[in-house]
Amino acid sequence: MRSPAAATLVAALLACTIPRLALAQDEPEPWLFRLLAFPTYNGLEGIGASLLTGWRAPARPGPVASTAAVEITGRLSTSGTRGAQVAFDAPGLWRSWRLLVLAGVDRASRAPYFGVGNDPIPDSLETPFYTKRYFRYSLTRTTALVAAQRRLTGPVRLHAGAQYRHYRALTLGGDPTQLDADLQAGLHADTGSFDGLELHGGLLYDTRDEEASPSRGVFLEALAARGLAGAGDFRYTRWLIGAREFVPLGEFTSLGFRQSVELADGTLPFFIAYERITSWRPEDGFGSPTTLRVHLPGRFLAPNRALAGVDLRYKKLDVPLPASPFRVWLLAFADAGRVWLDGEQPSLDRLHYDAGVGFRIQFSKGSMFGVDLGMNNDTGFEFGTAFGFGF
Repeated sequence: MRSPAAATLVAALLACTIPRLALAQDEPEPWLFRLLAFPTYNGLEGIGASLLTGWRAPARPGPVASTAAVEITGRLSTSGTRGAQVAFDAPGLWRSWRLLVLAGVDRASRAPYFGVGNDPIPDSLETPFYTKRYFRYSLTRTTALVAAQRRLTGPVRLHAGAQYRHYRALTLGGDPTQLDADLQAGLHADTGSFDGLELHGGLLYDTRDEEASPSRGVFLEALAARGLAGAGDFRYTRWLIGAREFVPLGEFTSLGFRQSVELADGTLPFFIAYERITSWRPEDGFGSPTTLRVHLPGRFLAPNRALAGVDLRYKKLDVPLPASPFRVWLLAFADAGRVWLDGEQPSLDRLHYDAGVGFRIQFSKGSMFGVDLGMNNDTGFEFGTAFGFGF
């Protein structure tokens, strides 16, 4: 039989230890500092580098890619493109709310401009006059963006946000360019400095098992964006209907499908038509790592566009670290899409398409780096780096 003295000692130790354990569980884990650098490449900007630093909250179980982060990013390329951005990104800090606040400036010294419409002048023309410089212009954008999402019920979220941008769009000077030719023909009258204020909102339906690297579930988007002429220089309305579906084919393999349609009405200058409608961070170009993946960035330009894609993804390596996996993905993909101008009848003829293979190294729930390469029906072989899956 235990002695009363021993029982008293055990009780005293428990009385001292249990409150400390409870207090330790209630104390929030410290945010972690990180510094990441990646090489970048695409056929438009050439070789470059991207730097990301800041503080990140510890990851939590669940589909959200990250709890919260304060990020400072910068990029630089051999074409002269450079940019810097500060963001507070909190998709998982609160139970029913998501918040993004972002500010930055980006100067594209060789922004793409191949003309407007579904059949622009081919970039492959190599006469002394039609060089790649002929299809470029200078675009500087200063951005302030805030977006919030509120869970309504189950997988349904309400999205609302606002974006202010100051634009400075200029021809390159010197030798003529495609933009010079279109300005002289009266197709555009919108180079120089402008302000744009855009409000956007919509509904999302999301059952993905992981948001950055899903293997099952669906993600549906119905969004609208309104450009305000009173606070900015342009009045327009844009809509997006998008769907993504993911089907597991076993423990390590999955199929992904993506369909989207973007429509516009009103005064939409070419440098805003270059931007895509999204439900979180801004994205650019029809022809990019998230649209036609092995086409040149911004290859096709028009207010209206449709896109479809398919992925076959295979987890070659999966180290299931708690709340922060390390994975190596192999993928094969194909994309098809087209754009059309105002007044043009939508159709599925003259599609642009590509097919290729790639890999992704995923080193947390929301961070990855990889390369895509393949063939397209426009310029042939292309390759480039990516910081996530195409969808």
